[in-house]
Amino acid sequence: MVEPVDVTDAPLGLSLVQEAEHEVGPNQISQGAYRALRQLERRLRTGALDAVNIRDAQELAGRGLAHHGRGGWRPTSDGLNYLGRRQDQHGRG
Repeated sequence: MVEPVDVTDAPLGLSLVQEAEHEVGPNQISQGAYRALRQLERRLRTGALDAVNIRDAQELAGRGLAHHGRGGWRPTSDGLNYLGRRQDQHGRG
């Protein structure tokens, strides 16, 4: 018989994940959340927005990279800085 896992005993910041793409380091976000953040940034520039997965947007909000207000989801200044740092690290600009 499998013992149930008590997630209240887990250290903060750790979670059980089902998909390998969500297993990233502490300073990274999932691929889906990164795509959502790029879409939100594009919305600021162009006004166009593709559909954003709510779970990805919530992940961004949990990390302080996006917020939801009267105008919908928007990247925070930390979110925009994250995009800039990540692009610099990968040689894209």
